[in-house]
Amino acid sequence: MKDLPIPILHLRPNGEIEQANTEALTLLGYSDLIGSCLTDIFDSHGLLIDDWIDKATSANSIIDAEFLRVRRAKKETVVQVALKRIGNDADSRLVAILTDATKLKSLEAQFVQSQKMQAIGQLAGGVAHDFNNLLTAISGHCDLMLLHHDPGDQDYADLMQIHQNSNRAAGLVSQLLAFSRKQTMQLEHLDLRDTLSDLTHLLNRLVGETVTLTLTHDPVLKPVRADKRQLEQVIMNLVVNARDAMPSGGEITIQTENTTLSVPLRRDRVTVPTGDYIVARVRDVGTVIDADALEKIFEPFYTTKHMGEGTGLGLSTAYGIVKQTGGFIFADSELGQGTCFSLLFPASNDQATKIVSKTETLPRQSKTMCSGVVLLVEDEAPVRAFASRALGMCGFEVIEAECAEMALDMFQDKTLRVDVFVTDVIMPSMGGPTWVRKAMVDRPDVKVIFVSGYAEGAFQGENKQLPESVFLPKPFSLAELTSTVQSQLTS
Repeated sequence: MKDLPIPILHLRPNGEIEQANTEALTLLGYSDLIGSCLTDIFDSHGLLIDDWIDKATSANSIIDAEFLRVRRAKKETVVQVALKRIGNDADSRLVAILTDATKLKSLEAQFVQSQKMQAIGQLAGGVAHDFNNLLTAISGHCDLMLLHHDPGDQDYADLMQIHQNSNRAAGLVSQLLAFSRKQTMQLEHLDLRDTLSDLTHLLNRLVGETVTLTLTHDPVLKPVRADKRQLEQVIMNLVVNARDAMPSGGEITIQTENTTLSVPLRRDRVTVPTGDYIVARVRDVGTVIDADALEKIFEPFYTTKHMGEGTGLGLSTAYGIVKQTGGFIFADSELGQGTCFSLLFPASNDQATKIVSKTETLPRQSKTMCSGVVLLVEDEAPVRAFASRALGMCGFEVIEAECAEMALDMFQDKTLRVDVFVTDVIMPSMGGPTWVRKAMVDRPDVKVIFVSGYAEGAFQGENKQLPESVFLPKPFSLAELTSTVQSQLTS
């Protein structure tokens, strides 16, 4: 038994170990186990080990192998233990055959976690989508009221509070969408040097007086295609974490450089394809993150900070933003070196996507009245009411439909003239792209504006046959809606 290549234990009927071969001692991390009991070596996690042993000693008993965690192991070790009764009733013994199941249980935990993360992500995306509809109605009707109030009016300050807090709420919703990787992103070509330069003043205020912030850049840095506001949020989250890792002060270094991968980079269960990338590194010299925590660092609500010091959403939000941008994020932590977060973004050479720019301008009644017929298809009644009033006040003739089927039924009237479709993307029964393609068979010259609380990428595959359409993300303001419709008519 001693030289067998399989870890084996011989047990008395009461669970006391009589013999343990070399493989068993090595696996469990002990030099001697004779006289010990299974309850001294393993954590049962709900399993009553004594009852399990009693059942195994019963004649003709059939029991399943159990997964047990080894106590006092330097690193987490899970062992599958199978018990078998040998000998007669007068002199029965138990043989325990051990199998190292650490990797198996780790993979199982990762799979369960990925399923849980997917479910949470879908929930967060759905909740954020509904919130964006509500915020569109709230901020939209606030815009309508602001048209009738001047800064000197008594109610103006209250309306501005509603307007500003709606924008703050939209920012919180964007974090949920970033976590679910479905946030609405305003993609543009960015030079990280300029972006970080604009952010330097705020970052210096965030890190405080005891921390030094140093930026170094590649002099010929290539542009990236990303959302500036979201990218700034990623950098701020990483800098705040770096600051918190150095309570006594230190230095945070942000470095950018070009890099080219001639072969795929494989690490942390992902593969980075070959190509040109821009790398941004945020490095600190603070507390080291241990290996077990490093594997969970991007999970939502997981934090290495003390109770009340962090929500655990900062890095998961950063992860969601970077992944939706098409990039990758990795974390490294070494004793004496601190922690470094590396962001890899594909270098961009293409023209920016045609996407509506979000502005913070307050609504003002246009002196120039517009003209044209708009078919507004929106299943959310408050959003439809706001959009219809806003477009009507600007001079557009608005035809409303609460679903795609109602919109298609209207086209049975061949004399109906429509210049622009304004339609929600996600609707019950039939989505926006589907009904628009059907309608454009007989009306190919109608302009199209899609609106949605999700990101444009959520329906990008369906949109390939509608290259002239534009996307207006929710929540949108009165000015954004009317200017988008007018620009489509004049394009």
